Amino acid sequence: MALCENLHTAIVQSGWISVLAELTKSPHNIQASHAARALANLDRDVLHEKYHDGVYILHPHYRTSQPIKADVLFIHGLLGAAFKTWRQQDSDQTQNGNDASEKEDYTECWPKTWLAEDCPNLRVLSVEYDTHLSDWRAKCPIENQRKSMAYRSRELLNAIKAAGVGDKPLVWVAHSMGGLLVKKMLQDASKDPSLQTLINNTKGIIFYSVPHHGTLMAEYSVNVRYLLFPSIEVKELSKDSPALQELNESFLSMAKKMEFKVLSFAETLPTTIGPMMKMHVVPVLSADLAFGDLIQVEVDHLNICKPENKDSLLYKHSLQFIVDALTDVLSN
Repeated sequence: MALCENLHTAIVQSGWISVLAELTKSPHNIQASHAARALANLDRDVLHEKYHDGVYILHPHYRTSQPIKADVLFIHGLLGAAFKTWRQQDSDQTQNGNDASEKEDYTECWPKTWLAEDCPNLRVLSVEYDTHLSDWRAKCPIENQRKSMAYRSRELLNAIKAAGVGDKPLVWVAHSMGGLLVKKMLQDASKDPSLQTLINNTKGIIFYSVPHHGTLMAEYSVNVRYLLFPSIEVKELSKDSPALQELNESFLSMAKKMEFKVLSFAETLPTTIGPMMKMHVVPVLSADLAFGDLIQVEVDHLNICKPENKDSLLYKHSLQFIVDALTDVLSN
């Protein structure tokens, strides 16, 4: 409703502004971010951006005197979500009584808490889209088309453009399939004159275990296709697929031309898949873009984007990369 400007007067007169402002303080991330998005869409005096479904404001949640100098955009992967993908790594010792302080300090979304605290001049956004491992319950061919990377790229480009992403310097942060989606979005944006600022303002990209050359998980799913009916997004991740190779070559050409800064993290531990199986979802060779820096981390695929704490290698390197990529604007 907040996107419909003809309803703004009625919403304000109904007293919703104070209710939404209070909800932005909620400890529940989704509730707080929904409220922040509604307030931002109602604020036509200061803001021109519009936040559609699937785009969440992690910081700032309200009008601020701090000048926002750049954006950081988080994009999850297969079966991920705008918040749960970016939570702090779960402790293995949650049953111990001496972990009370750890539980108290635990964050369900480190970009919303740690990054916003360390870089208050950044607007931090996270996007969400549906993904599936299986098409067992697929309804029709059109539904499958909506799951393709090409469709999702166009859909997300429209959403982030409306939110003003690309108007300021930008760092992308992506996990797994989300990294392929980032590359596809940049490829598509490069062909659209109205999105050239998105390309020009991209300063850096962090890839957390992104299968640039495909994943064994896709092969596994295809091999048991009579049981799983692998989804469109899983098929697109097949190891050494021509589509992935073309996307990678196109991205590398653009990254070198535009001098993007790139940091890649690679998992080194297998991930438990169900009760019977462990596998390296994205082997180091697939996570290695052969461009920018590569850091191998002793975690599995699910935890590669979930730092243990603010002092962990994952968070320190990620934070330093963001600061370095945006140093020109943050130092002014």
